[in-house]
Amino acid sequence: RMETVDDETTAACIDFIDRQVKAEKPFFTWMNFTRMHCFTHVRESMKGQSGMVGNEYADGMIEMDMNVGKLLDKLEELKIADNTIVIFTTDNGPNQWSWPDAATTPFRNEKNSNWEGAYRVPAMIRWPGQVKPGGISRQMFSGLDWFPTLLAAAGDTTVKERLLKGWNPGGETTFKNHLDGFNQLDYITGKADKSARTEFYYFNDDGDLVAMRFGDWKLVFSEQRAPGGFAVWSEPFTTLRVPKMFNLRMDPFERADIVSDQYYDWLTKNDYIITGGMLKATAFLETFATYPPSQRPASFSLDQVRRNVDKKIDESFKARGIEK
Repeated sequence: RMETVDDETTAACIDFIDRQVKAEKPFFTWMNFTRMHCFTHVRESMKGQSGMVGNEYADGMIEMDMNVGKLLDKLEELKIADNTIVIFTTDNGPNQWSWPDAATTPFRNEKNSNWEGAYRVPAMIRWPGQVKPGGISRQMFSGLDWFPTLLAAAGDTTVKERLLKGWNPGGETTFKNHLDGFNQLDYITGKADKSARTEFYYFNDDGDLVAMRFGDWKLVFSEQRAPGGFAVWSEPFTTLRVPKMFNLRMDPFERADIVSDQYYDWLTKNDYIITGGMLKATAFLETFATYPPSQRPASFSLDQVRRNVDKKIDESFKARGIEK
């Protein structure tokens, strides 16, 4: 059904919006198209529509654009476009190992690495009367920021503080969480010149902190040494005894450690910056003691299964007196 499932989800989204507007209720809709996630399968009638021979990915992008247009047209039809925030973005960088069924990026490496190619993505927002059209922002912004920002746009500006103390929104569950997002409402509406975010922490799929950014500086604690391809999924990260350091203003594509004969001389002469970053990272990691994760990250291998089995074996040995 991958050829046509977006027809169904787009129709369901439109139906939901119709019902909410008819009931005079506000709504939040997260629309996740199967385009452009690999693998791309477009219907026969849409193959070749991009004019790029043999490129179903480009054909699929046109199809996704059509479905986005259907949603925007619905907002116009219901006369709510001026009172609706529309955001278009993605969750990670391109999956280049599946090229040409994949996007591309000028940044280093791809999805599931510690490099910028895994994290740097475009984002667009439309909010008539609030967000100035045609503007371009190059400051730091994370997908984690959307939650507190959208709540602030709806009038709730204290959700982070409530969750830090423990908050029961109604029901049997009290939530006590450390939200890593920042309220960017003033920034996106032009009331603030700078982003509320000055730091970003890079986690891999195993839940490991592999890098951090503060200002223009980036420290890499664990690196994926595979330059790309499916190896970034199968090869382990290498933990560094001394972090690598990059200035993303001077070296946005993180090439200095590859091409510069002076890289480590520059790094050691500026090692005080590493020390400052490590202190920031330490303070951030300590928040996990007060606000522990709700579960452990899943693993692509059997390591977690093996640890659990070994734990049960140890318990069995102790219960039978084989080991103390």
